[in-house]
Amino acid sequence: MAEHFLTKCQIELSQCLEIGGGLALESHGALTQALRERVSPEAAALFAEPLLSRGNDSAPASVAWYTDHPGEGRPLRALDEADRVRAEAALSERLRGIRAHLGDPEDGPLFGAALHLANHPDGDIWVVDGQPVILNWGMLPPGMSRDPDTRGAHVAATLGRFLPLAGAPPLSAAEALARRGDAAPAGAEAAPPVSGAGPAGAVIAPDPVAPEPVRRVWPGPIAWVPLLVLLLIAGGALAWLLMPGTRIFPARAPDPAIDRAEAAAAVAEINASLEQRLARLQAALDGAQCRPDGTLTMPDGRTIEGLLPPDPTNPADAPGSRAAADPRPILPPDPARVQVPSDGASAMDLTSLLELIEARTVMVVRYMADADTQPGQQVRAERGSGFFVGPDLVVTNNHVVEGAPEDRIFVTNRGLGQQYPVTVIKTAGPFGSTGRDFALLRVHGVNAPYFTLLKPDHSLKLQSVIAAGYPDDLLGDWRGGTDPVPDLAVTDGTVNAEQVLTQGTPAIVHSAPISQGNSGGPLVDMCGRVVGVNTFVRQGALRNLNFALSSDDLLAFLESAALTPATVTRPCQPQLLRPMVTPATPDTPEDAGAAAPSTGVPNFNLRSSPSE
Repeated sequence: MAEHFLTKCQIELSQCLEIGGGLALESHGALTQALRERVSPEAAALFAEPLLSRGNDSAPASVAWYTDHPGEGRPLRALDEADRVRAEAALSERLRGIRAHLGDPEDGPLFGAALHLANHPDGDIWVVDGQPVILNWGMLPPGMSRDPDTRGAHVAATLGRFLPLAGAPPLSAAEALARRGDAAPAGAEAAPPVSGAGPAGAVIAPDPVAPEPVRRVWPGPIAWVPLLVLLLIAGGALAWLLMPGTRIFPARAPDPAIDRAEAAAAVAEINASLEQRLARLQAALDGAQCRPDGTLTMPDGRTIEGLLPPDPTNPADAPGSRAAADPRPILPPDPARVQVPSDGASAMDLTSLLELIEARTVMVVRYMADADTQPGQQVRAERGSGFFVGPDLVVTNNHVVEGAPEDRIFVTNRGLGQQYPVTVIKTAGPFGSTGRDFALLRVHGVNAPYFTLLKPDHSLKLQSVIAAGYPDDLLGDWRGGTDPVPDLAVTDGTVNAEQVLTQGTPAIVHSAPISQGNSGGPLVDMCGRVVGVNTFVRQGALRNLNFALSSDDLLAFLESAALTPATVTRPCQPQLLRPMVTPATPDTPEDAGAAAPSTGVPNFNLRSSPSE
């Protein structure tokens, strides 16, 4: 990986040229290796190393450019005339050797792709310590056609000043083979005039370069170098995604509704809650006791999940039975053991919290066509999350469906088994200008279970919560269509802060990890009520701030759509199934004889030592 940073440019992925099933930008290692072997090390050093970020809901795609040359980089056009003339002469000399290999069906397409430049406003040719470096290679300007005539004219206007070519550089083996029979027009393959390099009209005569026969390089240990380089690039891209200030949800610039002052206030409030939690954990650590049955209890007599130990005098209070738990335990309980009403707040039948969340949370899919998508080609599937608030009504974020044609929006989960079309009933947004980010969808042809919303009259701080959704980190290359419905992802955490943002928007800051794709998903308490709608993440210097828009604001939005969802106000009193205890199997008859007697008094097999 090159060590010296030059600049960072925002791009559109549609600008990038594809070679061999991937982007040319992602083949920098193969490009430089081939140039070193077939042209020269100096030619290989011409092309800056890209670190590509494909973007997310809030940030556009971008490329950070690096070089092995130390020193400050400057655009070629920013140099004085003498320095510019020297750099242009060096650039022409190093590019000259590439021309003979453009007819090679193996390396020609990669070399040809690298000769296409994006024509970025900051310049595509930079100079570092007197050495020319090419940036924004492997791309075309936004919206430019990829036909050979258009590309040929574009290359002639950019690198053509330094490497005149007959026609467009090849992008495929077929185009490379076609170049073998093409003869350059008279004078077209000569090096260009260099201002100040001699008398008027003087040119730098090219060295005669005979076409090199195609040779096959058998892979050896060095063939693994491109893979290692790609792994380093992927690691760098991941590091960039974790850098402070990288937003991951709304597809726009960082939201002015969450300014630095509010973020700092949220961090201060979180730090205060963490200090309280640290003190509580330290007190628990100092006073924790291990009971004879192996249960660890805190100083208040509860387990780390917030349960009181079973009452030995009550036969109904046994392993597997249901018991009330503390809403602010040391650790969030297992959602598979949390029991909640299965259908609304008043139902008597109980189910696990995990099953309730899985049945009511959906993936929202919108199919978007790129500018260069041809008729009949598969369109891009973009994903978010949502949840049912009525038998056929789903809530999500406005930015999840914004800009998509209504007939290309669908919802699904494993319970539904297929993708269902929707009608957008009402939206509120964008968040930056309105402080709201909601969309209400009607799902055609379903009668699904739905969430109850919490209308809190009490603080939620330090209460356990679960974030549910379909993050891209876990879905990978899910493409929609006939691909199987993916599994729901759930993460647990606690409420760190309750904050009022710009324009009076109430929000919940919590520690349940969320990422791109969680937008619009529910934030659920341990009683199965929705307390917020996960909307965005603010990257901080030391930690991420996960924001959910409060259920209070969601209720106001739903009421404005003439909808009265199921609500409750009472605080959560979690109900947990006690852990099942598996009896130990004695290894020997002697161990079996030491088992607990039928009186119910445990025998812990504490034997006397031989000396006793």
